[in-house]
Amino acid sequence: MIGTDFTDEEQHLLAQARELVPALSQRAAATNAARDVLPETVAEFHRTSILRIIQPRRFGGLQLRFSLFSQIVEELTAGCASSGWVYAVLGEHQWLLSSYPLQAQIDVWGDNPHAVASSSLAPRATAERTAGGWRLSGSFPFSSGSSHAQWAIIGAFLDRPRDPAAIAYLLVPFAEIEIIDDWHVLGLAGTGSRTLKLRDVFVPEHRCVMLADLLAGTVPGAEVHADYPLVRTPRGLMVNYSLPPVAIALGNRALQIALATLRGKVSRGVNPLAASEFVQMTVAEAAAAIDAATLTMHSGRARAEALIAKQEPIPQEYVLRTRRDMTCAQHQAQQAVEKLIEICGAQSVYDSDPLAQIRRDILTVLTHNIASRQAAMGAWGRLALSPSSP
Repeated sequence: MIGTDFTDEEQHLLAQARELVPALSQRAAATNAARDVLPETVAEFHRTSILRIIQPRRFGGLQLRFSLFSQIVEELTAGCASSGWVYAVLGEHQWLLSSYPLQAQIDVWGDNPHAVASSSLAPRATAERTAGGWRLSGSFPFSSGSSHAQWAIIGAFLDRPRDPAAIAYLLVPFAEIEIIDDWHVLGLAGTGSRTLKLRDVFVPEHRCVMLADLLAGTVPGAEVHADYPLVRTPRGLMVNYSLPPVAIALGNRALQIALATLRGKVSRGVNPLAASEFVQMTVAEAAAAIDAATLTMHSGRARAEALIAKQEPIPQEYVLRTRRDMTCAQHQAQQAVEKLIEICGAQSVYDSDPLAQIRRDILTVLTHNIASRQAAMGAWGRLALSPSSP
């Protein structure tokens, strides 16, 4: 069973998260209507300390295992996908913040150990060099949880536009950011993933970390947190177990809803659907795909965490294979949801139908770069087909 090897402290945090699920479920409609996670939900994330799970101990965090954080993403998604998504973003960014130089972490957590950060990581503008740092202007969309964050992590090119080697993540306080209320979308409507507007903002030198260092696990924060192996872990490995669990948890939710629906549904008032061999086969195929996706996530997460604990170099091929497998798992879950909707009938055309909501949410998840088949499969394929590959 998941989580059976957790410590008593970790089991307590997992239980705290599970206790939130009924309330998240009750608030789901209001969350989507507000186009943002409700303040009381974020307050509960703070009250239960689940936002501090992978925050470093030096700055008031719990510095526990990534697998606990990742499993809580699954648990919360069972109640509300938007709430699970925002928790994943704000919680995982505690790891990202721990990668910055010491002074940047003091800026964020020194006076407020409960501070969290949203982000817009795709580089959409170029930061210009100035004395002591950088100046940045531009619009940066898709910042999930932005109304509940104190800081934003902004992707930008440093001086050299469109140069992958110049991509950096710059840290900006929300006091210097305008939030544009433009989040009117297909799914994950309650994530409040609004656009951030920056106008000639000055970013001090120390509030910068290079994407290349994050991918290599050679970030400045590694010297700040010598006792925290996660900070030295290539970002491309464990990030696969932050947002992707939302898609797979949605697949599991859809399966439970479909089974409950089909057991009592009669086609045209005559034929019990549960007696149909086609329905039985389709349900089994969808369940097998969802189970396979879930197993891929759980087993891969455990292996990755074991590698981190060894504190040995993690091969690039393993990082890319993990991205490949978790991308495939998310699409498996989405395809299974479509099969289930097909056999459950026309009810799913209603906005209020729970399977319709899951369909909208999972389709929106798959637009994120972390689910991009082109990015994931292409990267692994290039490595596998290179002349130097074993």
